[in-house]
Amino acid sequence: MRFYDLSVYWESNPFAEPWPPKVVFSDSAEEAVKLADKLDINPDDFQDGLALAVESVSAEVFTHIGTHCDAPIHFGPMTEGKPSRTIDELPLEDFYGDGVILDVRHKEPRSGITLEDLQKALQDIEYTLKPGDIVLIMTGFDKHIYSEKYLSDQPGMTGNATEWLIDQGVKLMGIDTYTFDRPFGAMVADVKAGNKSALFPAHFIGRKKEYYHIEKLANLDKVPVKHGFKFCAFPIKVKGGTAGSVRAVAMVD
Repeated sequence: MRFYDLSVYWESNPFAEPWPPKVVFSDSAEEAVKLADKLDINPDDFQDGLALAVESVSAEVFTHIGTHCDAPIHFGPMTEGKPSRTIDELPLEDFYGDGVILDVRHKEPRSGITLEDLQKALQDIEYTLKPGDIVLIMTGFDKHIYSEKYLSDQPGMTGNATEWLIDQGVKLMGIDTYTFDRPFGAMVADVKAGNKSALFPAHFIGRKKEYYHIEKLANLDKVPVKHGFKFCAFPIKVKGGTAGSVRAVAMVD
């Protein structure tokens, strides 16, 4: 079995996040001084005068940086008439299953990924979705993660396309872009033109029907098959969290 890493880095990359994390590294010698002070000992009491290297990470939106899964509570307080579930309440079984990659790399920048796009991608790989499949949308925009295009030009899912996937029994889906919807600038432009339904239509489907999605996937083009592989992406356990970081992996036998 071969493993394919489908995650991006946690790093101080201003092109990848509107609110990039600040990652500060501290080596073993620096930590020897800091930790010795906390423990009321001398730095040279550590073997070779070296403690344990660490790094600190801070960000305005901590759980939504890097490759992460949005929980239903992120979409709204209620889902299907019930209180929305948080990331720690979601069953682990939903984060491991049969993966399906849908190629929509032909989409124009800032455009919506439609139901017809998904159905055409399924026809191209001669596959019919089944309940429990994990659908991964490949736009190719992970290749722009170190350029201004990443946040401004990505295509994004439409509400109809998202709802259709849910109706096929897909609980977990993902995309290789910053957000599941179109970029902020594209949505805001439409709202200012009078179309309020343009604001987060894919996210807001989660208020009507429960589902969860992974944002900021990468390397979907490296997986040698479009279906017939296993996918897993277990989220970290943030109590009451709206999201949790994941290490997304495709496993091909």
